[in-house]
Amino acid sequence: MREGSEMRITDAAESFAQIRPDWLDLVEKNIHIISEHTFAGTEVGEVLADAIGTRGKMIRPRLLLISGSFGPLFEERKDRLCMLAAMVELTHLASLIHDDIVDEAPMRRGVASIQGKYGKDAAVFAGDFLMSRINTFAFKNGLNESGETLTRTIEQMCIGEIGQARWRYREDVSKEQYLQNIQGKTTALFRSSCQIGAYESGCSDEVAGRLKSIGEYLGILFQLRDDLLDFTADTHSVGKETHKDFRDGIYTMPVLMAMCDEAGRRELAPIIRKNRETVLGDSELQEMEEIVIARGGVERTKAEIRRYHQKIYELLDNFNGQESAALLGALVRKLEV
Repeated sequence: MREGSEMRITDAAESFAQIRPDWLDLVEKNIHIISEHTFAGTEVGEVLADAIGTRGKMIRPRLLLISGSFGPLFEERKDRLCMLAAMVELTHLASLIHDDIVDEAPMRRGVASIQGKYGKDAAVFAGDFLMSRINTFAFKNGLNESGETLTRTIEQMCIGEIGQARWRYREDVSKEQYLQNIQGKTTALFRSSCQIGAYESGCSDEVAGRLKSIGEYLGILFQLRDDLLDFTADTHSVGKETHKDFRDGIYTMPVLMAMCDEAGRRELAPIIRKNRETVLGDSELQEMEEIVIARGGVERTKAEIRRYHQKIYELLDNFNGQESAALLGALVRKLEV
């Protein structure tokens, strides 16, 4: 996943850190405790240290803690919530390490990726090591219910990635199939972050259900906003490689929305077929972009984003102006278009 959307919502998520700075310090401490090993000073230790050092803005742990702040046991469960927030971040980190292997990505956040620096084999096992430590930590600390939720989330992430892989280079992929895939590979960890925070802090079933839905919609927004970056001026200003998903046979929401138009499908079909057979040049990708824009793919994607925003705002209205709801609202507004 590109980093544009993550960077946009970081400022909003930072507001939690300003209110509770010691909580995020405790999350960081738990990240190091969970990933602790006895290989310091060795080549293995170098790989593992770099793996931990590549983490990002901790959006998902912040989301877990913000969701937890809705519950009556929030203060009482501080240690437990911060443990789980660290587990969520390490799950995300392990998934990024594996994503870079699949994508053959040499860089991650401006530095060499684990697979780019140490090779695919080392990267696979570094990601697996983190997953193993997460499971061990959950068992040792009695985090059974939330640990099971996180394990099922990993299953959903894998299913989403498998689904995406099976639909690569296919011109018959539908919007519904694409949403099903991203609900696993992207949305699942957002959803479970909210779910775990709500459960562990003693939220009612009604409140927990709302927060779980907000997490799911936020994950979809996050992905659709990233999809849009390839077709807006923001993409070029942040210096990202454009249309990598398309080159890799992954047809994102703007492309699928353009293909809802019969003329758009007809015009894009030859480019998609050629993409299965050879590497597309810049001129062909430029032509694809122009077709997607002309056939309404960008505007329809923006409409989808606005629709999910409205869903979240309606759920937040039910919290009657609580401070925690304001934090979530600020985060969501960062993804408006």
